[in-house]
Amino acid sequence: MGDKTDSGHITVLSFGPLAEKLGRSLSISLTSTTTCSQIITRLGISDWLDNGLKVAVNGEMTDFEAILSPGDELALLPPVSGG
Repeated sequence: MGDKTDSGHITVLSFGPLAEKLGRSLSISLTSTTTCSQIITRLGISDWLDNGLKVAVNGEMTDFEAILSPGDELALLPPVSGG
C-alpha cells in the first residue's frame, strides 16, 4: 500500500492563522485536474494569494499553478510575522 492509495483526495495542512480558520488538517476531494490556486479559491482564502502565502506539495515548495494528484499533501504556509 503506497501513499497514493487514497484516490481522488488530497490532504491540506494549514499553519498559523489559516489553521485557526480552516483547521490543522483536512481532506479535499479532487474532481479533475486541480491546481493549488484552485484549492485555495475553493477554501475561500484566495485573498491570501496576494498576501505572502506560499505552498508546498509533498514537502517541496512550488507555485500556485502546480497540478495536484490524488494522495498529495498540500501545505498552506502563510507569512511569518514577528517583532
